[in-house]
Amino acid sequence: MSRKSLFSEFGQKALAGLLLVGAIGALAGLFFNPQRFWPSLLQNSFFFLSLALGALVFVAIQFLANAGWSVALRRVPEAMMGYLPVGAIAMLAVFFGRHTLYEWTHPEVVRASHVLQAKAAYLNTPFFFARMAVFLLLWVVFMRLLRRESRAQDADGALEHTWRSRKYSAIFIMLFAITFSLASFDWLMSLEPEFYSTIFAFYCFSGLFVSGIAAITLLALFLRGRGLLPQVNEEHLSNLGKLVLSFSTFWAYIWLSQYLLIYYTNFPEETGYYLRRTDAPGWWALFILNLLLNWAIPFVMLLPRIAKRGVGWLAAACVIVLAGHWLDLYTMVMPALDLSATLNWVDVAMFCGFGALFLIVFRRSLEQSSFVPARDPYLEESLSLQPLGAPAPAMTGAAIPGRRWLTFVRLRERLRETLPENY
Repeated sequence: MSRKSLFSEFGQKALAGLLLVGAIGALAGLFFNPQRFWPSLLQNSFFFLSLALGALVFVAIQFLANAGWSVALRRVPEAMMGYLPVGAIAMLAVFFGRHTLYEWTHPEVVRASHVLQAKAAYLNTPFFFARMAVFLLLWVVFMRLLRRESRAQDADGALEHTWRSRKYSAIFIMLFAITFSLASFDWLMSLEPEFYSTIFAFYCFSGLFVSGIAAITLLALFLRGRGLLPQVNEEHLSNLGKLVLSFSTFWAYIWLSQYLLIYYTNFPEETGYYLRRTDAPGWWALFILNLLLNWAIPFVMLLPRIAKRGVGWLAAACVIVLAGHWLDLYTMVMPALDLSATLNWVDVAMFCGFGALFLIVFRRSLEQSSFVPARDPYLEESLSLQPLGAPAPAMTGAAIPGRRWLTFVRLRERLRETLPENY
């Protein structure tokens, strides 16, 4: 496929223009408004990195669950994962703005606080950025491992690639649970180093995962509309819609749990987090809007069965979820630094630049392989996904040249023959 088939000529020019706007805005913000530039860099870096990470977690879970339905659209999250190295560089750039973002990097502030002195062994610049580099490196390594196995299977069709992908996914999920928890504590919660929440990592993960699924859905709808994913049908869209609906509700559950626990315990070191987001001028409206965008509106929109199959309705709900996650991070970062609730030109420019960069990397990553994992053993199951009661289409070996397709049962028999006895 040529690049023109993925994005129109106008679309490519628009992406280039947005990237230029982002670069100019970033340079202007760095020199003329650094107090806003560095928080905006942190927020947007984390937002787009979380989309790529959400795609990686989605792919890993599909392998661990032996899920076949998502294979037809798997190249979408795989291409999103390709942004991870770029996103890692953007996050590491936060090092140069650490004194603006993190008050614990100032020795005089640490000396004046017993709490920060107690945390100094953990919250210090060398250890902080060493952890960041290790976390980002681990995520990039597992991304490359999973993509390598997927593309290698396109070449030889060996079932061993599926087994290896499942093994890598299991290891990644365990490491991700630890590394992302620490990353959320480091990068976001330490903006207010005297605040702590034992479920803050769950809260950040819920936003990451639901926004990742929403982005996968939007990009799959876009590619389907361009005629590049004709195999994606209403049942695939319905499954994605169900996941968006479910995990937006999970986000709301964690949001409410954290808020109620802090509200009832009423500890000063915890309640200050919410006071800055409700009592400060302008933030109360965004505090409520955050809940509406991340849960209430998409919940109402996606609750009907037909809405999860409607392209326009599903796309609108996913856009709202993504806007909600961006706002969620906005309300995490900006009030912590006593910044205005009003959207700044630096924020707009940074979002445009990062968004264009994400889509450009996505396009290049997607075009490095076929749009469908042609020799994945579960592809037949995914292509035959139909509404309940509808006859499944006949699949033959000629559907994809050079591959004699196995049914799901025969696949499991073959896997038992190839896997170790104690697997």
